[in-house]
Amino acid sequence: MIALMRVVSLLVFSLSAVSAQDSVLEIWQREQVRGAGRSALRPLVNLQDYVHYAQLYNSDIEAALWGWKAAIDDVKTARSWSDPHVALGHFLRPIETRDGPQQQRFSVAQAIPWPSELDARSRVALAVADAERWRYEERRADVAVRVIEAYLDCYYLERAIEITERSMQLVEYVEEVLRMRYRSGEQEHGDLMSVQVELGRMEDQISSLRDGRMPAASLLNALIGRPHDAAFAALDTPMVAQLEIDSLRVWALRDSPHMQMLRAALGQAQGVLELSEKERYPDLTVGLDYVRTGERAAAGSASGRDPLVVMATVKLPVWRDKYRGREDAAISRYQAARSALLDGERGLLAELEGALFGRRESMRKMALYGGDLLAKAEQAFSVTQQSFTAGRSGFLELMSAQRTLLEFQLAHERASVERMRHEAHIQRLAGRRMPSRSVIERELSRHDR
Repeated sequence: MIALMRVVSLLVFSLSAVSAQDSVLEIWQREQVRGAGRSALRPLVNLQDYVHYAQLYNSDIEAALWGWKAAIDDVKTARSWSDPHVALGHFLRPIETRDGPQQQRFSVAQAIPWPSELDARSRVALAVADAERWRYEERRADVAVRVIEAYLDCYYLERAIEITERSMQLVEYVEEVLRMRYRSGEQEHGDLMSVQVELGRMEDQISSLRDGRMPAASLLNALIGRPHDAAFAALDTPMVAQLEIDSLRVWALRDSPHMQMLRAALGQAQGVLELSEKERYPDLTVGLDYVRTGERAAAGSASGRDPLVVMATVKLPVWRDKYRGREDAAISRYQAARSALLDGERGLLAELEGALFGRRESMRKMALYGGDLLAKAEQAFSVTQQSFTAGRSGFLELMSAQRTLLEFQLAHERASVERMRHEAHIQRLAGRRMPSRSVIERELSRHDR
């Protein structure tokens, strides 16, 4: 009767475990991409397009997705019964009985786990699957930030090349003016040489910036799952995200994939602790023995009757030190998971504060170089250029004004890029969720039509 009640309890639990696994599998299926072909980048794409392409074709994301699927499949193993044991024996010397000689013996046995133990094993497996899910979400967020950083590097290189080339054209104009003055005897040869040295320095700077295009483009291509030498489309001006600073800390602790993964790891450790406590329970095994008996004429009507034996076996957990050691190890892992969660919260808030400080610093520099300072540098350069053209000032003053203007222009672009870089990190720390990969795939397919 007890065995029957345990079987019924296990059947009820199995149905609930199957339902839990199916719900987790449904979430996984929304992330699986079944597209037949790879979408092509449109001639002009923005930063969001690059992030979305990486979500579909990045190998790290794909690996994390299948790691999550493997953890989901392990739930089936955790909630499954152990395999039954079947034995077949043949009596080399048949045992003579009153009913006839016993010739063969067939046995089957099945261990019946405690419902609470099976429940604990299943909850541990589900916690592992949950941790893998959030590890996958964290991988998605990390790849998105890396794509944004690579995109911004490419964007800054193009802007720096453009700004430096414009500045170099002004220096070439000065060099032409000095060359004409030198021919007419109005300018010394040393001044012309100094300008040519400045031109050489700027040519080297531009060559270095142009040479940086290939590694920056290779990294961006690798992140979106393309060959490293694939040509990328023209880069559009990145959009600045809008952040609600007051709510970031709450969102980070609640929604960050890393924090969700640590919570799932704590749930896994708690389940392992409960499972170690249930290992002390005695295991029950039920079985059936069938003995084939030969015919015996003297036995009459009882001749050849085959005995049928029902068995029940109980495993006695008498080695207490073994189970106590497992419980102690499970307690230690649980404490480690709790400490990791606490450390993760503190580290997350500290990292968020650092990103917020970087954003404020970048915004301050943007306001500094993009406001009156840059306007005054442009005005000073324009006045100095007019004075140089009129012969009222030397080329050294003009070169100094040109260098200052170029420095401020590049500093403004760098501060703008750094601001967007910090904002990408802030959104990752705050747990900003992206659409599922299936939604992204449908969106890109719609654009391609």
